[in-house]
Order: sequence, then C-alpha cells, then structure tokens
Amino acid sequence: MATFITAQKLITGAGTLVDCGTESARFGKSCLLVTGRSSLRKAGITDRLMDLLAEHSIAAHVFDGVNAEPTLHMLDEGRKLVHDLNADFVIGAGGGSAMDAGKVIAGLANEEAPSIEFHEGKKVEKLGIPFIAIPTTSGTGSEVTKNGVITNGAAQVKKSIRDDGFMAKVVILDPELTIPVPPDITANTGMDALTQAIESYTSIHATPITEALSIKAISLICRSLPVVCKNGNNIDARTDMAYGSLMAGMALANARLGAVHGLAHPLGVRYGIPHGLVCGVLLPRVMRLNAEAAGEKYAKIARMVKKDAIEFVEELSDKVGLPKNLREFDISREAFDAIIEESMPSGSLKANPKPITEDDLRTILEEIT
Repeated sequence: MATFITAQKLITGAGTLVDCGTESARFGKSCLLVTGRSSLRKAGITDRLMDLLAEHSIAAHVFDGVNAEPTLHMLDEGRKLVHDLNADFVIGAGGGSAMDAGKVIAGLANEEAPSIEFHEGKKVEKLGIPFIAIPTTSGTGSEVTKNGVITNGAAQVKKSIRDDGFMAKVVILDPELTIPVPPDITANTGMDALTQAIESYTSIHATPITEALSIKAISLICRSLPVVCKNGNNIDARTDMAYGSLMAGMALANARLGAVHGLAHPLGVRYGIPHGLVCGVLLPRVMRLNAEAAGEKYAKIARMVKKDAIEFVEELSDKVGLPKNLREFDISREAFDAIIEESMPSGSLKANPKPITEDDLRTILEEIT
C-alpha cells in the first residue's frame, strides 16, 4: 500500500503572486508573514505581499527572523507572535528555510509544548492554523512537503518536525519571484532540487506516481539549471526550474530521499555549509555507491541526458560553479565518527537504494575533505 499527499491547492505560473490576497482572504483577517532576514525585502517582494494583503483588509505582521538554518528558539518566537496577534493563518515566503519555519509555526500554533519536544519526537495532537507557501527560490520543494527541517543549535542536531497537518493549504508558484536570486544561490538551490529529484526517484519507497514526478523534474532541471545560472532573467528557464523543484518536492514528500541528505544535514549544521552546495558535492559520490542498486534507473536518466548519469551530474555541477570538494570548510577528520553517528539514524539514509554502512560514509567524507 502507498499513500500520496500534497498541498491542497497549487497556483502556478508567472505573475500568480497577484492571487495572494484573494487566496489569503479565505482564511481570515490576520496573518503572520514569515520571511528571511533581508533578501525578500530588498527585492521588493515583502512590500508587494503587504500591499496585496492590505487590499483585502488583512492585517499582516512580518516576522523576518529566519536565517539559513531555522532554530527551535526562532520557532518559539514565531509561535508566540501567532498567539499574541491571534493570527488566523501563516504565510511562508522565501527559500526553504522561511517556508519550513512558517509551516511548523502554523502547524504547532495550537500546541502548548515548546518546539524542542516536537523536535525530540513528541507527536502533534492539535490541528494548527492554515499555511500558505510562496517559494522565491527553486530548490527545496518545501512548499509541498509536510516537514520543516529545524536545527537545535545547542545540541548541533538538524532534523525534521513533521505532520500531515503541516501541508500547505495553498501554494503560489510564481517563477518571476526567482529572477532576483543571484547565480551562486541559483546554482546551490538548483543542485538541491536535482539531488531531491534523483534521490526520490531511486528511493526504496518510490512508486509509479513519485517516479513520474521525479523523472520529469530531472529532465526540467538538467536542461534549465545551466541556463538560469548564466542568465537569471530567462523566464522560460526559471519556469522550468520552479516546476522541477515543485515536482521533486512532491516526490520526496511521499518517497523520501537518500544518503546524500542523510549526510548533508550533520555536515551543514556543523560547518555552516549551504545545503544545496553540500548536496551537489555529495551527489555524484553517493550515485557511485548506488550504481549497482539503482543501475536501471540511472540508465533511464542516461538515455534522457544522452550521457552517463554520474558523469552528467559531475559536468553539470562544474558548469554551474560548484566546488569539487568541501575542503574550504575545514572539516575535521576527528569529527568523522560524530558525523557518521549523527547520519546513520536518518530516515533519508534508510530510504537509500543500497544499504549504507559506516564505512561507506567514511569513504565519502575522506573523498570530500
């Protein structure tokens, strides 16, 4: 038996941000708008959102305290604001961090326990308030996932808080919002999207539904990522990337991921490495490990890109400017044991097509450092 869930309503296409006010009005008159620290405001998107909400007499409070790694403390601040404002719904606008934070703040809005308890495994018992997702990067697919990746800074632990009720009521996928994203972030987030498409495709939990989404996402991303990294104003390529990221997110939300993400989280939180960058560096290494177990699916990718799948990924990574390793981050070999210990329980690792051993992870860490 397999179950497939996704966001309740998807509104897609250039210019669809204009629908934000109309959609929001269905959920009430008070909202918390969760964003990153500055990029949305600098791009003028925050002001556009506030204007669209005001046109429908919606009182919006901006919570722009989300950094690249949303923390438990930040979640509790956002949850307090929801309570103080008596907010009817939450909008998460920005990259994956803002959407992850927004969805968990909304999902835990009616819970009393501090966020750390849910991070440590407490089940969500009370239905939260509605969540609207507005992605401004093409990478995480967080707009259509039911989990938020959150960091416990004190314990240096990065993992998900998840519940079916966290899924967005509305997603507004407007590729025009991704045009201001600079080439390096476009490359990093794009490689994250590609990693998620490939890992969900080869996951042991993949189904015909998720495979169809994954393989289409791979196709769109492979042809468009080099284009948007070179010319970010190309709206056709930006649209391909937006759809590719969305479909990879829909696939991973139902099929899970793989060893790249199992290892990427502890590396990211320990060394402050951008998530898409670490995924892009790890991806070809993990694909080599999986070559026998996922050979048939890699062959299908190869036929699509007209080149060996692993070689294609390596060349694409080079083309968009990712490094070949992570040596600039000074990853300590003394930390290998701890990184491996943190990786092994990961649900992503368990979904990998090949059972991954501690020795496998150590080999990869040696290669990238």
